[in-house]
Amino acid sequence: MKSAPPVVLALAGHDPSGGAGIQADIETIHAQGCHATTAITCLTVQDSSEVWRVQPVEAGFFLEQARCVTRDLPPASIKIGLVPDEAVAAAIDELLEALPGVPVVLDPVLHAGGGRPLSAVAWLHPLLARATLVTPNRREARLLAGEEEMSEAARALLAAGAGGVLVTGADEAEGAEVVNSLFGRLEPQSPPSPACGGGRMLERDHEMIQWRWPRLPGSYHGSGCTLASAIAARLALGEPLEEAVARGQAFTQAALEAAIGPGKGQHIPWR
Repeated sequence: MKSAPPVVLALAGHDPSGGAGIQADIETIHAQGCHATTAITCLTVQDSSEVWRVQPVEAGFFLEQARCVTRDLPPASIKIGLVPDEAVAAAIDELLEALPGVPVVLDPVLHAGGGRPLSAVAWLHPLLARATLVTPNRREARLLAGEEEMSEAARALLAAGAGGVLVTGADEAEGAEVVNSLFGRLEPQSPPSPACGGGRMLERDHEMIQWRWPRLPGSYHGSGCTLASAIAARLALGEPLEEAVARGQAFTQAALEAAIGPGKGQHIPWR
């Protein structure tokens, strides 16, 4: 019998299109060599173009899902995706309280790709203090922090308790390259990040690391889920945060470069 790989618990919504949400998490976690367990936060009506309806799972039932699976398969890390209401957010907080020391990656899914609101800043704020890493895009960072300038937004999220903040830059900035920035209390003498296919480190100090990535044409359904899940899996494998973030970005870039277009909307990463 093969030895068991690390377990990553994904807390996210179900996407019937298979592009984002729990299916994206499962595919990504498996691709890193980990085993995915799940607890569904909500059901959705969505396709590759838009989210049309969100139906939260009853918070008690969600918590029952999560507690049952974690008692049997203790997670080495946890990834949080769509949090559909305040009750589910409180249930996640209660779950994490019982799992101290487990790395947590929070992907703050505030809006769908088409712009529809999906979650609320107030629901996510209590979870920031539980997060090893938060992975907002630039718009989400501004909304979560209430700050316009990115470094100030990141500092506000760190002050709220997040261990690190990875701000991705594809949603707003223009140009031939995308810049992703990791903010946190970083070790100045730590080894450099591993080489990333297609990416390069732009800047590094004890509080911030930036990477440049070639901007890809088109738009993608599930890129944020892929990135957060890949990082969570790398943390489950025991990698330090900087290395996990670098490798998670490299995996996501490759998945986007190989993306497929089976529907009429956004491309779907090939994970």
